[in-house]
Amino acid sequence: MSALAVSTAAGTLAARLVRIVDDARIEAIVQTGCAHLDLTRELLALGPPVTAIDVRPEAVAALRHGLGPDAAAVRFVQGPPGRVLADLRCQLPARTLYVFGHDTPAGESARDEIFWVPRGAGAIVVLPRRAGVGLAGVQDQLLRWSPDHHVEWHVTNDGGPALVALPRPSVHVTFLIEKYTHEYGTSGPSINLDNLVATLAATGCASWNVVHYDECFHEGRAIPLEQLVKPAHADVHVLACTLHYHSRANPRVPLLEQVKATGSRVAFFWLDKKISQDTPDYARVADLNVVLDGNDFDLPNAWPVFTPKNPRFFHDPGLPRDIDVSLVGEVRYLSQRKAMVERLERESRIAVQRFGTSAADTGRALSVAEYARLYQRSRISLAMTKDRTRQLKGRVFEILHCGAMLLCDVNHHVSHYLRAGVEYVQYADYEELVAAAAYYLAHEAERAAIAAAGHRRVVTHYNHEVFWRSLLARLRGSATAWHEGN
Repeated sequence: MSALAVSTAAGTLAARLVRIVDDARIEAIVQTGCAHLDLTRELLALGPPVTAIDVRPEAVAALRHGLGPDAAAVRFVQGPPGRVLADLRCQLPARTLYVFGHDTPAGESARDEIFWVPRGAGAIVVLPRRAGVGLAGVQDQLLRWSPDHHVEWHVTNDGGPALVALPRPSVHVTFLIEKYTHEYGTSGPSINLDNLVATLAATGCASWNVVHYDECFHEGRAIPLEQLVKPAHADVHVLACTLHYHSRANPRVPLLEQVKATGSRVAFFWLDKKISQDTPDYARVADLNVVLDGNDFDLPNAWPVFTPKNPRFFHDPGLPRDIDVSLVGEVRYLSQRKAMVERLERESRIAVQRFGTSAADTGRALSVAEYARLYQRSRISLAMTKDRTRQLKGRVFEILHCGAMLLCDVNHHVSHYLRAGVEYVQYADYEELVAAAAYYLAHEAERAAIAAAGHRRVVTHYNHEVFWRSLLARLRGSATAWHEGN
């Protein structure tokens, strides 16, 4: 009788292993415990070469004899499985399927064996002999070994449990984005290179490449389709696109549809959706519309979310905070901000230092590191988020990542992420702004406590790792999403 042939919601475990070998592109199989001849035969039938390990010489000899001519396809190793696995770590490929503990009495040894498996692309099947004995420890070890793996439960033909830990798919992201902030070659590099490309690179969640559509347009050449489609090494491919408003260089929707037709998924990033022109064709082609400036679900497949920030620059290095109140950002196009700035420049109750630059500064008067340092030196930093409509500005997260206290106008998008009075302070009008700034400058312990709480919130919940892992999971780039769909 098959060692694994029991029907479950996902079919038989044996059939599941066939799909795992294919989906995870397994290159080798390791079996510990040589007492079950039928199991070894089923593993051989999966295709990749099998290594069988057992501390008992008689068990190794019996398995070799039972396999007959098939024994030539198996590598037999006699010794304690944990020690053997430690010795084989450098010899086995990353894409190895490990099958542990079919004849162990309680599953405790399986925990030790898991410890010696390198974290990576491999898969693990644990088959303790008796249900309910030692399983909590085994599952705990699997979670500590790799929280990114997807764990499934199955049942073998003798009624015993089987735990299967499956790896994340190989993910590749192609960024189809602008190279420059404003006009090609006449302004600073696009902030999307830092907010999007650099933050993904910092996670290590995916490989990536960048194609600049404005560069192609201004050089008079077509956007290279071969650089937009899924590379051979990837299981999941995401085309991450931005739209540079009012630009003739924007990629056309038919190109995105052509890439999508090859099996890639399209994620469209909306940077100023609330104040931009309506472009419904781009929204419709996207598998995921990532809305970075608000919490509204007014697009198909919408995902409103915070703007990720590069931890290389936006962090708190513990610099002396020699700027009492900072106001950072351009005011050229924003009437509300202009009016507030004019009053603040004449204000005598608090001293506000204004820096007319931003992370998306078209002139790049400051580098991103220099720009972030303004927040790192500030005790309080102001955010003004409304002009024609309120937006969720990336500046909100920049300030908090750098450890300053955020003083922000009343904004329901901001209060969706942060607790007013606990993690930041809000004001309704000019007089409330001045009063709040004056109060917290005079009460340093309260200011520092709110700044620290806001910093903890963004570092823990609104960081680049959370952003990219969540985005990729929505596009089948996590272990659970990938394997449950296969």
